[in-house]
Amino acid sequence: MDNRQDVRYARKKMDASCLLLFNGHSYVTRVINISATGILVELIEDKSVRDISLESICILEIVVNETLNIHVSSKVTRIDNNQLGLHFIAIPEDKQVALWQLLGDYVHEVEPIDY
Repeated sequence: MDNRQDVRYARKKMDASCLLLFNGHSYVTRVINISATGILVELIEDKSVRDISLESICILEIVVNETLNIHVSSKVTRIDNNQLGLHFIAIPEDKQVALWQLLGDYVHEVEPIDY
């Protein structure tokens, strides 16, 4: 990736569910977009995730379809209303290829950061 501070990996919009596990609780979310480094999800139910804050560590089960789900560890980087931005911190080796295939060309693309 380009080391400039004004770009990031391109985000791919997708329609998928994601189970967010945090502090002994599970929350159903909808994937808004995903990139090679993270994901933006929206809580399905109109409630906030109890005790979550920036830097909290969560486990995500991203359910793409009947045959593909991707299990990753992530860190909360943004909280905005019902949306959570999470940075991937651990992707199991057996799920990495599936994630890269899901992202397709987005794996290597960058886009400007829109502040």
